[in-house]
Amino acid sequence: MRFVLGWTLKLALVGLVYAGVTGAIPMQLPDTILGYQVPDAAKRLAGGGQIQDIAGKTQAGFKNIADSLK
Repeated sequence: MRFVLGWTLKLALVGLVYAGVTGAIPMQLPDTILGYQVPDAAKRLAGGGQIQDIAGKTQAGFKNIADSLK
């Protein structure tokens, strides 16, 4: 039971990260985290389409690798 629960939590976390990277879940960083100011570059990266561009390039790279293995 612990094995199934552990893998379920791991897969759920990976799913959330994937959804955030692909833009299915919009991400908005706060102005401060634990009292520290969040840099503008981090806000632009999380809020803009740059992450979606990186995700698209990554998916294309994996697709090329999968096609070469066929």
